[in-house]
Amino acid sequence: MKKAILSSMLILSSTTIFAETTMCFKENASMTTIESTPLNGGACNGKYTVNDMKAKGWNVDDIKISQSANGMNFIYVLKTANSSTQIVSPVTVGGSQADMEARILEKLVKKKEAEEKAKVEQELKEASIDAQHIYTNKCQNCHGTNGEKAAYNSSRPLKDLSLEDMEEYIKNYKNGKVDSSNATIMAPYASYLDSKTIKGIHAYLNKK
Repeated sequence: MKKAILSSMLILSSTTIFAETTMCFKENASMTTIESTPLNGGACNGKYTVNDMKAKGWNVDDIKISQSANGMNFIYVLKTANSSTQIVSPVTVGGSQADMEARILEKLVKKKEAEEKAKVEQELKEASIDAQHIYTNKCQNCHGTNGEKAAYNSSRPLKDLSLEDMEEYIKNYKNGKVDSSNATIMAPYASYLDSKTIKGIHAYLNKK
């Protein structure tokens, strides 16, 4: 990682002498604290944060973010306000500082959303594995291997239910709001099904 960054810095330093450009980086950082964390390399030199560099007259020209085992890796490309690229056309080349910051924020938000999505998917995967055991041992006999049976010919097949419908049915069984012949049979099972398990069962049946 560091060798690649240093190579990139050498390439940048060989560009036009009129452009003041530097590249700073931070490995294994957090998106929530990166702007207040001293960056390594370039003019940052382990001393200055992104906000410090802005205060010193540098603008963020680009940012690259990648996932690491212990956090996020950030690479900032910064340019001074008097660099040749900004004198020629600040809007065409990189946009205003506000535009640039908006782009950075958008990247950070998208990265955060991707992390949250991955977390939810992992939790759902784990819940599905646990739910498979519960469904096979507690539910399958009445509802069928694939949730295709109408239990006691009085309920909808589970495979046809949305997650919201399934959660609502279980809630009503728990609260004694279901008036049907199988309500007394289903109520004890519903009592120990929490939200995570219900989501897991729904995910399990929808994979089949």
